[in-house]
Amino acid sequence: MTLVRRTLWDWRLARAGIWQRHSALGEAQAASSDQVAIDQRASLTRLLLHAYDKVPYYRTSLTDAGVIVNGTVDLEAFTRIPLLDQPNLRTSFVELTASDSVERGAYVNTTGGSTGEPVRFLQDRVTDQWKSAAKLLFDEWTGYRRGERFALLWGAGHELDNPSLKTRIGTALRNELRLNAYLMSPKVMDEYIAKLNAFEPRLILAYAQSIYQLALHAERTGQSVKSPRAVMTTATNLDQVMRTTIERVFGTTVYDRYGAREVGDIACENGDGLGLLVSPMTHLVEVIGPAGQRVEEGTPGELVITLLTNYSMPLIRYRIGDAGTLGAPTGVSGWPRLTEVLGRVTDIFYTRGGDQVYGGYFTRQFYGQGWVSQFQVVQEHYDHIVVLVVPYDDVDNATIAVEKDRIVAAIKGFMGEDCLVDFRVVTTIPVGPTGKRRYTISKVGPPP
Repeated sequence: MTLVRRTLWDWRLARAGIWQRHSALGEAQAASSDQVAIDQRASLTRLLLHAYDKVPYYRTSLTDAGVIVNGTVDLEAFTRIPLLDQPNLRTSFVELTASDSVERGAYVNTTGGSTGEPVRFLQDRVTDQWKSAAKLLFDEWTGYRRGERFALLWGAGHELDNPSLKTRIGTALRNELRLNAYLMSPKVMDEYIAKLNAFEPRLILAYAQSIYQLALHAERTGQSVKSPRAVMTTATNLDQVMRTTIERVFGTTVYDRYGAREVGDIACENGDGLGLLVSPMTHLVEVIGPAGQRVEEGTPGELVITLLTNYSMPLIRYRIGDAGTLGAPTGVSGWPRLTEVLGRVTDIFYTRGGDQVYGGYFTRQFYGQGWVSQFQVVQEHYDHIVVLVVPYDDVDNATIAVEKDRIVAAIKGFMGEDCLVDFRVVTTIPVGPTGKRRYTISKVGPPP
């Protein structure tokens, strides 16, 4: 039956133009780092020429930056192109739309944005082909093969609860089990563990925080989980403690994947332990410092993405809202590496003196702690941190009091002894508009 599913799915992939893109990505894996750089510069040049010719927004900005002069592209001036962000998408939607977008099959997509306010952008058929091709390749890096059993712990509530006919057909062809990550009560998690054990998926794709929560629940309640070939995590940061817990409970290897709705999947681990490989045919990744300058490899900063495949609404030097570290190609692959994804830029906490504290420091205070069901750390002001904690029902007040003192001391150790740490025990912490619960939120920027 697996072979039949794979044959039908491959036919559908070829008919949709995805298989050809997948083959191109596969061939690019064998290229040297020098050849990868040459090919990426050629793709970037084509995109810039198209943007200059077809997109009003870029005709002005590329000229002003000196990137295109008399029809010739100067890539050395690329970093002078003004950064693009979500407010630009809101205010300059028409100017960012290519004049040939209709012919390209453009359609409007949306993302909730960091504040939950919907942000519209255009994508098209070719963008979708490359997005699907990258997903296929990343899945294959885990050892998964098309048509094998595949489980999804995801947040698309409507499509999971009330799937359309098209979705049901696709689910059957892909041999999928779909579980709703929006619903993660103890009773629901018991049901999910039973369903996973009965289905025995080869690969589980999940929100990192959701599969971690499920792993903690299984371990805490003494339930065994049948091991898939791999677990792939995405959507939220994967801490080392989270990775270790998931791998221990599920008895398998975790592969982390990174992307965003506006630009698709950017990078993924391939199992060599050297970081996430960036797909160079589809994305150009930069890391910049506070002043907007590019930083050296190995230095953390803000991630800026250029999507090389979207000609209907080019996203050039787009501020994705995350921080990370870019490394040189290493190992057997000539593809660039993301050695770290450090979380939302808004999840960088600032002291009043201007020191930066990455949100991961705060999450580490909770990982591996058996008394915590959910948590969230919010920076309201430079000297005010709110800690929300949902303890398990059987945790006594004495334990909570001891842990509160430990967490407050750890936070003050980084934020300063004068920082007010408001520790609150609550019954639940709401998820965001996209169904993801953010572990850390900073509402302040660098001090003036």
